[in-house]
Amino acid sequence: MVNNLSDYTFEKVDFLHYFRTLLKDRGHKAFYQFLNRAHRRSFSRKKIQQFAPQGVGLEIGCGSRTISPTNRTVLSDAFSSHGVQGSIAKVFFKGDKIPYESETFQFVLSEHVLEHIANPIKALKEWIRVLKKGGVIICFLPHKERTNDRFRQTTPLSHLIEDYEKDVPYNDDTHLEEWFQNVVQKDLMPEHYKHLDKQQLLDSASIHHHVWTEIEIAQLFEHLGLKILLVDPRVYDRRDSFLVIAQK
Repeated sequence: MVNNLSDYTFEKVDFLHYFRTLLKDRGHKAFYQFLNRAHRRSFSRKKIQQFAPQGVGLEIGCGSRTISPTNRTVLSDAFSSHGVQGSIAKVFFKGDKIPYESETFQFVLSEHVLEHIANPIKALKEWIRVLKKGGVIICFLPHKERTNDRFRQTTPLSHLIEDYEKDVPYNDDTHLEEWFQNVVQKDLMPEHYKHLDKQQLLDSASIHHHVWTEIEIAQLFEHLGLKILLVDPRVYDRRDSFLVIAQK
């Protein structure tokens, strides 16, 4: 089934929507975060506005909050919840099978999503397919050295190519035991996933299948024929992250 943008209801006031979701997620702490410039993600929002100033976009895996301009962004997710947090998405599908026509969107945005996808090249090819010519992919990702992945090895491009050629499924278990050894057994398991068993973690795409810095992601995007527009090793309002923006 192919979705039609005319059937999607965009938010009328982006920041009001942001505050409502923040209030639901954080309670009274939302007032402090909303008033605090860093917490309301002004740096990240400005980057999105700079590189995608107009046109309709698609966010892959928005989770419980979003920094996208929701008055012109389709909020999508693969799952209705992540751990104990509910998703605010309005449409649901996996990131490697997008139910929109080719060249529909001016930008595709994802934040801390690609590492949860077992077959990143398969997903990225789909993101590129739905992008208009000249459109951009805006990708925020966890940096290996500043997250619970710090004891793990970065994933080389050759491994991603091999995963694509093998067509590994979304719940591939190749990295599960290594993730347990270097994350769970070192007491670095994210709190909101601790109630899930191993199979549930795989089926809900809750583990990080892959580990990167900005260098590996830039190489991956170039391999897929994208033009690199920005590589920033630090996201100043989300310290665990880096940012890569590339153009079709």
